[in-house]
Amino acid sequence: MKANKFLFAAIAIVAVLFSLSCYKQYRIAFIRSNEIFVMDADGSNVTQLTNNTSDDRNPAWSPDGGRIAFESKRDGDGEIFVTDADGSNQTQLTDNDYGDHCPAWNPDGSRIAFISNRDGKRNIFVMDADGRNQTRLTDNARDSWSPSWSPDGRRIAFVTWREGGDEIFVMDADGRNQTQLTFNSREDWYPSWSPDGSRIAFQSECVGGSGCVIFVMDADGGNQTQLTDNGSFDLYPVWSPDARRIAFYSQRVGDVGGWDIFVMDADGGNQTPLTSTKSRYPAPDWSPDSSRIAFIRNYAIFVMDADGSNQTQLTDTDDWDSSPTWGPVE
Repeated sequence: MKANKFLFAAIAIVAVLFSLSCYKQYRIAFIRSNEIFVMDADGSNVTQLTNNTSDDRNPAWSPDGGRIAFESKRDGDGEIFVTDADGSNQTQLTDNDYGDHCPAWNPDGSRIAFISNRDGKRNIFVMDADGRNQTRLTDNARDSWSPSWSPDGRRIAFVTWREGGDEIFVMDADGRNQTQLTFNSREDWYPSWSPDGSRIAFQSECVGGSGCVIFVMDADGGNQTQLTDNGSFDLYPVWSPDARRIAFYSQRVGDVGGWDIFVMDADGGNQTPLTSTKSRYPAPDWSPDSSRIAFIRNYAIFVMDADGSNQTQLTDTDDWDSSPTWGPVE
Protein backbone atom coordinates (compact mmCIF):
# COMPACT_ATOMS: atom_id res chain seq x y z
CA MET A 1 0.00 0.00 0.00
CA LYS A 2 2.85 2.41 0.89
CA ALA A 3 4.47 1.68 -2.48
CA ASN A 4 1.25 2.58 -4.24
CA LYS A 5 1.10 5.89 -2.35
CA PHE A 6 4.65 6.71 -3.46
CA LEU A 7 3.74 5.74 -7.01
CA PHE A 8 0.67 7.98 -7.03
CA ALA A 9 2.69 10.84 -5.55
CA ALA A 10 5.37 10.42 -8.21
CA ILE A 11 2.76 10.42 -10.96
CA ALA A 12 1.22 13.61 -9.53
CA ILE A 13 4.61 15.33 -9.43
CA VAL A 14 5.35 14.33 -13.01
CA ALA A 15 1.94 15.62 -14.08
CA VAL A 16 2.58 18.98 -12.41
CA LEU A 17 6.04 19.27 -13.95
CA PHE A 18 4.64 18.37 -17.35
CA SER A 19 1.93 21.00 -16.96
CA LEU A 20 4.51 23.62 -16.04
CA SER A 21 6.70 22.68 -18.96
CA CYS A 22 3.74 23.06 -21.32
CA TYR A 23 2.96 26.39 -19.69
CA LYS A 24 6.43 27.71 -20.44
CA GLN A 25 6.40 26.44 -24.01
CA TYR A 26 4.01 29.21 -24.96
CA ARG A 27 5.55 32.59 -25.68
CA ILE A 28 4.18 36.09 -25.89
CA ALA A 29 5.38 38.78 -28.29
CA PHE A 30 4.80 42.40 -27.34
CA ILE A 31 5.88 45.98 -27.97
CA ARG A 32 8.10 47.92 -25.59
CA SER A 33 9.14 51.45 -26.49
CA ASN A 34 8.44 50.77 -30.17
CA GLU A 35 10.57 47.62 -30.31
CA ILE A 36 9.54 43.96 -30.59
CA PHE A 37 10.13 41.73 -27.54
CA VAL A 38 9.22 38.15 -26.67
CA MET A 39 8.99 36.35 -23.33
CA ASP A 40 7.87 33.05 -21.94
CA ALA A 41 4.26 32.85 -20.84
CA ASP A 42 5.27 33.15 -17.20
CA GLY A 43 7.13 36.43 -17.85
CA SER A 44 10.61 34.95 -17.84
CA ASN A 45 13.27 35.16 -20.55
CA VAL A 46 12.30 38.60 -21.82
CA THR A 47 14.23 39.05 -25.05
CA GLN A 48 14.48 42.12 -27.30
CA LEU A 49 14.24 41.15 -30.97
CA THR A 50 14.52 44.51 -32.73
CA ASN A 51 16.80 47.43 -31.90
CA ASN A 52 16.67 50.56 -34.03
CA THR A 53 15.63 54.20 -33.76
CA SER A 54 12.36 53.76 -35.64
CA ASP A 55 8.97 52.35 -34.67
CA ASP A 56 8.48 48.57 -34.86
CA ARG A 57 4.92 47.40 -34.21
CA ASN A 58 2.11 44.93 -34.97
CA PRO A 59 3.96 41.63 -34.34
CA ALA A 60 2.27 38.59 -35.89
CA TRP A 61 3.45 35.03 -35.20
CA SER A 62 3.74 32.58 -38.05
CA PRO A 63 1.49 29.54 -37.55
CA ASP A 64 4.47 27.30 -36.73
CA GLY A 65 5.84 29.76 -34.15
CA GLY A 66 9.18 30.02 -35.92
CA ARG A 67 8.89 33.56 -37.27
CA ILE A 68 7.33 36.92 -36.49
CA ALA A 69 6.17 39.39 -39.13
CA PHE A 70 6.00 43.02 -38.10
CA GLU A 71 5.74 46.56 -39.37
CA SER A 72 8.70 48.94 -39.18
CA LYS A 73 9.36 52.57 -40.09
CA ARG A 74 13.12 52.14 -40.18
CA ASP A 75 13.32 53.42 -43.78
CA GLY A 76 10.98 56.35 -43.12
CA ASP A 77 7.62 54.78 -43.92
CA GLY A 78 5.88 51.62 -42.86
CA GLU A 79 7.32 48.41 -44.35
CA ILE A 80 6.72 44.74 -43.57
CA PHE A 81 9.61 42.77 -42.10
CA VAL A 82 9.96 39.21 -40.86
CA THR A 83 12.34 37.82 -38.25
CA ASP A 84 13.07 34.44 -36.75
CA ALA A 85 11.48 34.10 -33.31
CA ASP A 86 14.88 34.60 -31.67
CA GLY A 87 15.46 37.90 -33.50
CA SER A 88 17.84 36.57 -36.14
CA ASN A 89 17.46 36.83 -39.92
CA GLN A 90 15.51 40.08 -39.95
CA THR A 91 14.40 40.54 -43.54
CA GLN A 92 12.56 43.42 -45.21
CA LEU A 93 9.72 42.08 -47.37
CA THR A 94 8.21 45.28 -48.80
CA ASP A 95 10.03 48.34 -50.12
CA ASN A 96 8.14 51.32 -51.50
CA ASP A 97 7.59 54.99 -50.73
CA TYR A 98 4.23 54.44 -49.06
CA GLY A 99 3.00 52.70 -45.94
CA ASP A 100 2.62 48.92 -45.63
CA HIS A 101 0.94 47.85 -42.40
CA CYS A 102 -0.67 45.12 -40.31
CA PRO A 103 0.79 41.82 -41.56
CA ALA A 104 -1.47 38.76 -41.19
CA TRP A 105 -0.24 35.22 -41.90
CA ASN A 106 -2.43 32.74 -43.71
CA PRO A 107 -3.05 29.52 -41.74
CA ASP A 108 -0.32 27.45 -43.41
CA GLY A 109 2.31 30.21 -43.16
CA SER A 110 2.94 30.44 -46.89
CA ARG A 111 1.51 33.93 -47.45
CA ILE A 112 1.04 37.23 -45.66
CA ALA A 113 -1.82 39.67 -46.17
CA PHE A 114 -1.22 43.32 -45.39
CA ILE A 115 -2.59 46.82 -45.92
CA SER A 116 -0.83 49.26 -48.24
CA ASN A 117 -1.59 52.78 -49.44
CA ARG A 118 0.91 52.53 -52.30
CA ASP A 119 -1.89 53.28 -54.78
CA GLY A 120 -3.16 56.38 -53.00
CA LYS A 121 -5.66 54.66 -50.71
CA ARG A 122 -5.54 51.70 -48.36
CA ASN A 123 -5.93 48.40 -50.15
CA ILE A 124 -5.39 44.80 -49.15
CA PHE A 125 -2.39 43.04 -50.65
CA VAL A 126 -1.00 39.55 -50.29
CA MET A 127 2.54 38.22 -50.79
CA ASP A 128 4.51 35.05 -50.37
CA ALA A 129 6.13 34.64 -46.95
CA ASP A 130 9.48 35.63 -48.49
CA GLY A 131 8.05 38.86 -49.94
CA ARG A 132 7.68 37.71 -53.53
CA ASN A 133 4.54 37.94 -55.66
CA GLN A 134 3.07 41.02 -54.01
CA THR A 135 -0.47 41.27 -55.35
CA ARG A 136 -3.23 43.79 -54.75
CA LEU A 137 -6.52 42.08 -53.91
CA THR A 138 -8.85 45.06 -53.52
CA ASP A 139 -9.23 48.13 -55.72
CA ASN A 140 -12.14 50.11 -54.35
CA ALA A 141 -13.00 53.79 -54.48
CA ARG A 142 -12.46 54.00 -50.72
CA ASP A 143 -10.13 52.35 -48.21
CA SER A 144 -10.13 48.60 -47.51
CA TRP A 145 -8.60 47.29 -44.30
CA SER A 146 -8.72 44.77 -41.44
CA PRO A 147 -7.92 41.58 -43.46
CA SER A 148 -8.80 38.39 -41.57
CA TRP A 149 -7.99 34.95 -43.01
CA SER A 150 -10.54 32.17 -42.77
CA PRO A 151 -9.23 29.15 -40.83
CA ASP A 152 -8.91 27.11 -44.04
CA GLY A 153 -6.98 29.91 -45.78
CA ARG A 154 -9.39 30.03 -48.72
CA ARG A 155 -11.07 33.36 -47.94
CA ILE A 156 -10.32 36.75 -46.43
CA ALA A 157 -12.84 38.89 -44.60
CA PHE A 158 -12.20 42.61 -44.64
CA VAL A 159 -13.77 46.04 -44.15
CA THR A 160 -14.33 48.61 -46.86
CA TRP A 161 -16.39 51.76 -47.31
CA ARG A 162 -19.38 51.14 -49.55
CA GLU A 163 -22.76 52.84 -49.81
CA GLY A 164 -21.95 55.52 -47.23
CA GLY A 165 -20.45 53.39 -44.46
CA ASP A 166 -17.90 50.73 -43.52
CA GLU A 167 -19.21 47.26 -44.31
CA ILE A 168 -17.80 43.76 -43.99
CA PHE A 169 -16.94 41.86 -47.15
CA VAL A 170 -15.39 38.49 -47.88
CA MET A 171 -13.32 37.43 -50.90
CA ASP A 172 -11.40 34.46 -52.15
CA ALA A 173 -7.73 34.39 -51.17
CA ASP A 174 -6.81 35.54 -54.68
CA GLY A 175 -9.15 38.56 -54.51
CA ARG A 176 -11.96 37.10 -56.60
CA ASN A 177 -15.62 36.86 -55.64
CA GLN A 178 -15.72 39.91 -53.37
CA THR A 179 -19.05 39.67 -51.59
CA GLN A 180 -20.70 42.15 -49.23
CA LEU A 181 -21.93 40.52 -46.02
CA THR A 182 -23.34 43.45 -44.03
CA PHE A 183 -25.80 46.09 -45.26
CA ASN A 184 -26.36 48.53 -42.40
CA SER A 185 -26.76 52.25 -41.88
CA ARG A 186 -24.11 51.95 -39.18
CA GLU A 187 -20.40 51.10 -39.33
CA ASP A 188 -19.33 47.44 -39.16
CA TRP A 189 -15.72 46.67 -38.24
CA TYR A 190 -13.16 44.08 -37.15
CA PRO A 191 -14.38 40.75 -38.56
CA SER A 192 -13.17 37.76 -36.53
CA TRP A 193 -13.63 34.21 -37.88
CA SER A 194 -14.75 31.41 -35.60
CA PRO A 195 -12.09 28.67 -35.44
CA ASP A 196 -14.22 26.31 -37.53
CA GLY A 197 -14.78 28.97 -40.20
CA SER A 198 -18.57 28.81 -40.01
CA ARG A 199 -19.22 32.20 -38.39
CA ILE A 200 -17.81 35.72 -38.21
CA ALA A 201 -18.06 37.98 -35.16
CA PHE A 202 -17.85 41.72 -35.70
CA GLN A 203 -18.31 45.08 -34.05
CA SER A 204 -21.18 47.31 -35.16
CA GLU A 205 -21.91 50.92 -34.36
CA CYS A 206 -25.29 51.60 -32.80
CA VAL A 207 -27.73 53.77 -34.71
CA GLY A 208 -26.92 57.40 -33.97
CA GLY A 209 -23.41 56.58 -32.81
CA SER A 210 -24.55 56.03 -29.22
CA GLY A 211 -22.32 52.99 -28.73
CA CYS A 212 -21.07 49.79 -30.31
CA VAL A 213 -22.32 46.22 -30.01
CA ILE A 214 -21.05 42.77 -30.96
CA PHE A 215 -22.75 40.74 -33.68
CA VAL A 216 -22.15 37.30 -35.11
CA MET A 217 -23.19 35.99 -38.53
CA ASP A 218 -22.76 32.95 -40.70
CA ALA A 219 -19.75 33.05 -43.02
CA ASP A 220 -22.05 33.87 -45.94
CA GLY A 221 -23.60 36.82 -44.08
CA GLY A 222 -26.76 34.99 -43.03
CA ASN A 223 -28.28 34.84 -39.55
CA GLN A 224 -26.85 38.12 -38.30
CA THR A 225 -27.43 38.09 -34.55
CA GLN A 226 -26.75 40.82 -32.01
CA LEU A 227 -24.94 39.41 -28.98
CA THR A 228 -24.53 42.47 -26.74
CA ASP A 229 -26.95 45.29 -25.95
CA ASN A 230 -26.16 47.61 -23.07
CA GLY A 231 -25.99 51.16 -24.44
CA SER A 232 -22.22 51.32 -24.08
CA PHE A 233 -19.25 50.50 -26.28
CA ASP A 234 -18.39 46.79 -26.78
CA LEU A 235 -15.34 46.46 -29.03
CA TYR A 236 -12.94 44.06 -30.76
CA PRO A 237 -14.48 40.58 -30.46
CA VAL A 238 -11.92 37.76 -30.34
CA TRP A 239 -12.90 34.07 -30.48
CA SER A 240 -11.31 31.62 -28.11
CA PRO A 241 -9.40 28.94 -30.05
CA ASP A 242 -11.86 26.28 -28.81
CA ALA A 243 -14.73 28.35 -30.32
CA ARG A 244 -16.71 28.30 -27.07
CA ARG A 245 -16.30 31.94 -26.03
CA ILE A 246 -15.72 35.45 -27.32
CA ALA A 247 -13.61 38.02 -25.48
CA PHE A 248 -14.13 41.75 -25.99
CA TYR A 249 -13.63 44.95 -24.11
CA SER A 250 -16.30 47.33 -22.91
CA GLN A 251 -16.98 50.58 -21.10
CA ARG A 252 -20.21 49.30 -19.57
CA VAL A 253 -18.77 49.29 -16.04
CA GLY A 254 -19.14 53.07 -16.05
CA ASP A 255 -15.88 54.90 -16.70
CA VAL A 256 -15.89 56.36 -20.21
CA GLY A 257 -12.14 56.90 -19.92
CA GLY A 258 -11.30 53.22 -19.46
CA TRP A 259 -12.15 49.70 -20.60
CA ASP A 260 -12.60 46.31 -19.03
CA ILE A 261 -12.38 42.84 -20.52
CA PHE A 262 -15.50 40.70 -20.80
CA VAL A 263 -16.11 37.19 -22.09
CA MET A 264 -19.33 35.60 -23.25
CA ASP A 265 -20.48 32.33 -24.68
CA ALA A 266 -20.47 32.11 -28.48
CA ASP A 267 -24.25 32.68 -28.46
CA GLY A 268 -23.98 35.82 -26.31
CA GLY A 269 -24.90 34.13 -23.04
CA ASN A 270 -23.08 34.49 -19.72
CA GLN A 271 -21.52 37.89 -20.36
CA THR A 272 -18.98 38.22 -17.58
CA PRO A 273 -16.51 40.99 -16.67
CA LEU A 274 -13.02 39.62 -16.05
CA THR A 275 -11.33 42.88 -15.05
CA SER A 276 -12.48 45.97 -13.16
CA THR A 277 -9.55 48.33 -13.55
CA LYS A 278 -10.71 50.70 -16.33
CA SER A 279 -7.58 50.27 -18.44
CA ARG A 280 -6.99 51.99 -21.74
CA TYR A 281 -7.22 49.57 -24.67
CA PRO A 282 -6.55 46.31 -22.78
CA ALA A 283 -6.10 44.29 -26.02
CA PRO A 284 -7.14 40.80 -24.81
CA ASP A 285 -5.49 37.88 -26.61
CA TRP A 286 -6.30 34.19 -26.00
CA SER A 287 -3.65 31.57 -25.35
CA PRO A 288 -3.61 28.80 -27.99
CA ASP A 289 -5.22 26.34 -25.55
CA SER A 290 -8.01 28.80 -24.58
CA SER A 291 -7.06 28.59 -20.91
CA ARG A 292 -5.63 32.10 -20.44
CA ILE A 293 -5.88 35.65 -21.72
CA ALA A 294 -3.03 38.15 -22.01
CA PHE A 295 -3.94 41.81 -21.69
CA ILE A 296 -2.65 45.29 -20.89
CA ARG A 297 -3.10 47.14 -17.63
CA ASN A 298 -1.40 50.46 -16.94
CA TYR A 299 1.07 49.86 -19.79
CA ALA A 300 2.20 46.51 -18.42
CA ILE A 301 1.47 42.99 -19.71
CA PHE A 302 -0.72 40.79 -17.54
CA VAL A 303 -2.10 37.29 -17.95
CA MET A 304 -5.14 35.69 -16.32
CA ASP A 305 -7.10 32.48 -16.43
CA ALA A 306 -10.03 32.44 -18.84
CA ASP A 307 -12.45 33.00 -15.94
CA GLY A 308 -10.58 36.12 -14.77
CA SER A 309 -8.79 34.47 -11.85
CA ASN A 310 -5.05 34.45 -11.19
CA GLN A 311 -4.37 37.85 -12.72
CA THR A 312 -0.59 38.06 -12.86
CA GLN A 313 1.65 40.92 -13.95
CA LEU A 314 4.37 39.72 -16.33
CA THR A 315 6.23 42.95 -17.09
CA ASP A 316 7.20 45.79 -14.78
CA THR A 317 9.36 48.57 -16.23
CA ASP A 318 9.19 52.32 -16.73
CA ASP A 319 8.49 51.71 -20.42
CA TRP A 320 5.13 51.25 -22.12
CA ASP A 321 4.37 47.63 -22.96
CA SER A 322 1.55 46.87 -25.39
CA SER A 323 0.16 44.51 -28.05
CA PRO A 324 0.61 41.14 -26.27
CA THR A 325 0.29 38.30 -28.78
CA TRP A 326 0.48 34.61 -27.90
CA GLY A 327 2.71 32.46 -30.05
CA PRO A 328 2.08 28.80 -30.85
CA VAL A 329 4.33 26.06 -29.54
CA GLU A 330 7.18 25.82 -32.02
